[in-house]
Amino acid sequence: MKPILFLLNDRWSVKTDGTNATLIRACQQRGHAVLVTDVVHLQALSASALFAEAIELPDLSKIKSTSSLGTKLAKAKSKRVELGSLEAIFIRTTPGKDTGRAWAHRLAIEVMRLASDNGIRVLNHPLGLQKASSKLYTVCLPEEYVPRTLVCHSLKSVQNFADETAGPLVIKPLIGSQGRDVFFIDGPESLNTRQVVDILGRTGYLIVQEFLPEASEGDIRVLTLDSSLIGDATLGIRRTPAAGELRSNISLGGTAAVVELTKRQASICKKIAKILHKDGIRFSGLDLIGEKIVEVNVFSPSGLQDLQQELPSDSIANAIDQLLR
Repeated sequence: MKPILFLLNDRWSVKTDGTNATLIRACQQRGHAVLVTDVVHLQALSASALFAEAIELPDLSKIKSTSSLGTKLAKAKSKRVELGSLEAIFIRTTPGKDTGRAWAHRLAIEVMRLASDNGIRVLNHPLGLQKASSKLYTVCLPEEYVPRTLVCHSLKSVQNFADETAGPLVIKPLIGSQGRDVFFIDGPESLNTRQVVDILGRTGYLIVQEFLPEASEGDIRVLTLDSSLIGDATLGIRRTPAAGELRSNISLGGTAAVVELTKRQASICKKIAKILHKDGIRFSGLDLIGEKIVEVNVFSPSGLQDLQQELPSDSIANAIDQLLR
């Protein structure tokens, strides 16, 4: 059985919890050796001779803690692996957390595109990731499923949009992750609009969305698999903001709990999943507020470790089988 490669930001950053570990254990459960590499350890001799300096992971089901795994990885020797010898490659990078190495992420996606062109199964498809690499992708979804949204760079555009919306807004960078640099604007007359636009505009375009009142209850992360929801379950992970915080990201102190989706929410997510699947996005994380999709996560969506507890025991391994078909 051929090995599976996980492409990460940093190959030394593997932890024993989280979605990466959940996916890795499922691959190992199915009998695959799992290797890890990162965006600065890829090589190309030609369009068809592609390699990675990779480390083979021990059986994560036998590792009790991230610290003990780190000790084992520190002693492990990397080896040069030809990408053509692999069963599949899982792209699990987070470019929004690594903007200082944007050059490496761009090249990594190009190498992954070449690998896919050579018949290597790459998940998610590199062209799909390029298409959905920023929050601009949300604007491309059917309008009925997303909040009123503007992508722009100028203060005047934001002010005009605020006048038209006549209500509170959320402003965030077009490219980013983990709720960083997300600002709440009271409305057209907000005194700090100019400062927010000036700060965020220094690093690129902005995305401005109408504020949804349901945001006070947090959002719901829904994981998709191909054209449906993972495990064929109508479940999501409600992420509730910490006290005094509007952002519900777990990295900012939010809490997570598995919830049952409404029929309307499940229907919306399945329709979006079909759109993503056509673009080569087979595994994604949709962020719902009320009945609106506010963000699509395609590089390394998280939450699988929480959802796993409520799914049949073989659901994740079955998902791996499906992705590898």
